[in-house]
Amino acid sequence: MKPFKTLMLRNTLKRKVLSFILVILLCFLSGFVYTFYVTFKVNEQINQMFTTSIVLNAMKDDMDQFETHLEAYLASKDSDSFVQYLDDYNKLNDLVNAVQVDGGPYTSSLQMQNIGKLLSKYLDQSELAIEYKRGRNTEGYLAAFSDLLKTSYYIDFKVVHLENSDFKTNLENYMQLTAQFKDIQVSLVAIVTLLIALSFLFVFTFSTNVTRPIEELSRQAENIASGIYQFERVKGNHFTEAELLKDAFYDMATHIQDYIGELKDKVDTENKLRLSETEKLRMQNSLNQAELMALQAQINPHFLFNTLNAGMQLAIIEDAERTGNFLEDLSSLFRYNIQSLHNKVRLMDEFENARRYYELMRVRFGNQFNFKFALEDDVENIEMPPLILQPIIENALIHGFKNKTENGTISIVAYSSPQEVIIEITDNGEGITQSDLEKLNLGDFANMSDNGGHTTGLGLGNVFERLKHFFDAPNLMRFESQMDTYTKVTITLPRKDI
Repeated sequence: MKPFKTLMLRNTLKRKVLSFILVILLCFLSGFVYTFYVTFKVNEQINQMFTTSIVLNAMKDDMDQFETHLEAYLASKDSDSFVQYLDDYNKLNDLVNAVQVDGGPYTSSLQMQNIGKLLSKYLDQSELAIEYKRGRNTEGYLAAFSDLLKTSYYIDFKVVHLENSDFKTNLENYMQLTAQFKDIQVSLVAIVTLLIALSFLFVFTFSTNVTRPIEELSRQAENIASGIYQFERVKGNHFTEAELLKDAFYDMATHIQDYIGELKDKVDTENKLRLSETEKLRMQNSLNQAELMALQAQINPHFLFNTLNAGMQLAIIEDAERTGNFLEDLSSLFRYNIQSLHNKVRLMDEFENARRYYELMRVRFGNQFNFKFALEDDVENIEMPPLILQPIIENALIHGFKNKTENGTISIVAYSSPQEVIIEITDNGEGITQSDLEKLNLGDFANMSDNGGHTTGLGLGNVFERLKHFFDAPNLMRFESQMDTYTKVTITLPRKDI
């Protein structure tokens, strides 16, 4: 990382923007501090101007209520009036304490000190009147109450005199505050004007520095678009990013002409390759058709099918029902097997053919093998090429149970997922060696260690290829196995409902 000082000395957009922001923030901060200080002082002066007046007005209101409640108590000795009198007494007594305390807000005001002393005397006279009332000394509490009213009148006189004096002082302070407000307004206008001027200067300078090199490059780009690649390099003291952009542009323009020549050669070569690729695709299409025809040619049991039909009719004539059912299943199996491999069948058709194959195997092997079928309803009509399941089942019987004498189980399950249909064929046979398993998952069916025949003539490689061509997708079959435990073939089909 480069030192901050080096970055600041470089003529970059970052430095310009950062400098402008710092200047604006400094001006704003200075104006804010100045305005805050002046406003604080003005607010303090305003509080000082009106604090005394507010206190005196509150005191006069409290005195009026105090006299009213005291008079009511002296006249009727009402307990509610006495409680209210005590509340008013405490308020006035708190004011007396605030005025007389040293270091308080009224320490320097002699008139407030005098008012506080009169107020203290005023409260003492009220207590004296209360004592006379309780002592049933009518003349005494009347005289004390009369003295209290005289003191109240004298306090009012002092308050009026103090308020007049404060008014003159506040008027002078108001004039000073008015002048200070004008100074604040002038300062704010000056700060805002300075910020606007700095902003305008920055925007003008910044836009000029940014747009000038871009305009120059735009003119040269128009020349390049017109086919003119020779131009004179423009020099200027622009910011670092613009210089880098300009150098990159000139280097790009220098190489464009070389690229054009190379592109012309490439276009000629690509035209030739395109013709060759077209021919290659045509040959590949022919090869695919030939491959499908070759796959179909592996199955041609017409003669056997016709013979089975004759045997089934003979069984019916001789009343051999079990033999007839066996020949009917076998006939249906071969009828299904001799159809064109270009056909599309439903998954339910494949399951039905697998069930017929199972019925034939039951006659042949008895209860040595057990088949389990599970087909979800929503995948019955999925379309696929024919003769997919039977070769896989045959492969399990031939290789999986070749050396196993105990009962074997083959499970054929089909279910749906959001985008695909999953078919799983699982057996509990001998399993597949690790080397053969790797070959199967790589699609290398020709080099398997054991390639026994199938009654259909269709092996796993044939199934693999037909699935690939039908769905135009590789790796639709996946093999899993564990020796002496199980083998599972998983077919993943894209959804293609009939």
